[in-house]
Amino acid sequence: MNFDDTPQEAEFRAHARAWIDANAPKQYEQELAKSGLGRISLKNADIVEVGKAWQKKKAEGGWSCLTWPTEYGGRGATPIEKVIWQQEEGVYGKLTQPFQIGEGMCGPTVMAYGSEDDKRKYLPKLASGENIWCQLFSEPAGGSDVAGLRTRAEKDGDDWIING
Repeated sequence: MNFDDTPQEAEFRAHARAWIDANAPKQYEQELAKSGLGRISLKNADIVEVGKAWQKKKAEGGWSCLTWPTEYGGRGATPIEKVIWQQEEGVYGKLTQPFQIGEGMCGPTVMAYGSEDDKRKYLPKLASGENIWCQLFSEPAGGSDVAGLRTRAEKDGDDWIING
């Protein structure tokens, strides 16, 4: 199996590499290189603000949410182009971790099931880093799981007190 880039992929890679070289926040490169994926931090900067700035710059350059349609803030790129981008983005990709749930799960769900108005309202702000979407998990009976809710009404004189 040949894993070499096709001529079109090599051209895309060169274009991505040149853009990253001209635009990446290089002042954070060393710190990012030393950070593990789950523990990204910067000594003298807010990681979320730096990440939002990088995401915005990528969106302005057409490098955000690569496989999304352009009308929703993406590039309309192929899956292999997304892989090439991720290879070239390298350590700077750690800055966009807060956007991965939105890009990979929430955005595609809105694209599949949302109205056209919702797509145009929510997706570009997600792609540009203006909004960060998340996925929340909860444990049964842990207080945040709807199935685990416990509600009771207790009589208090003529009133009922609802707890839970």
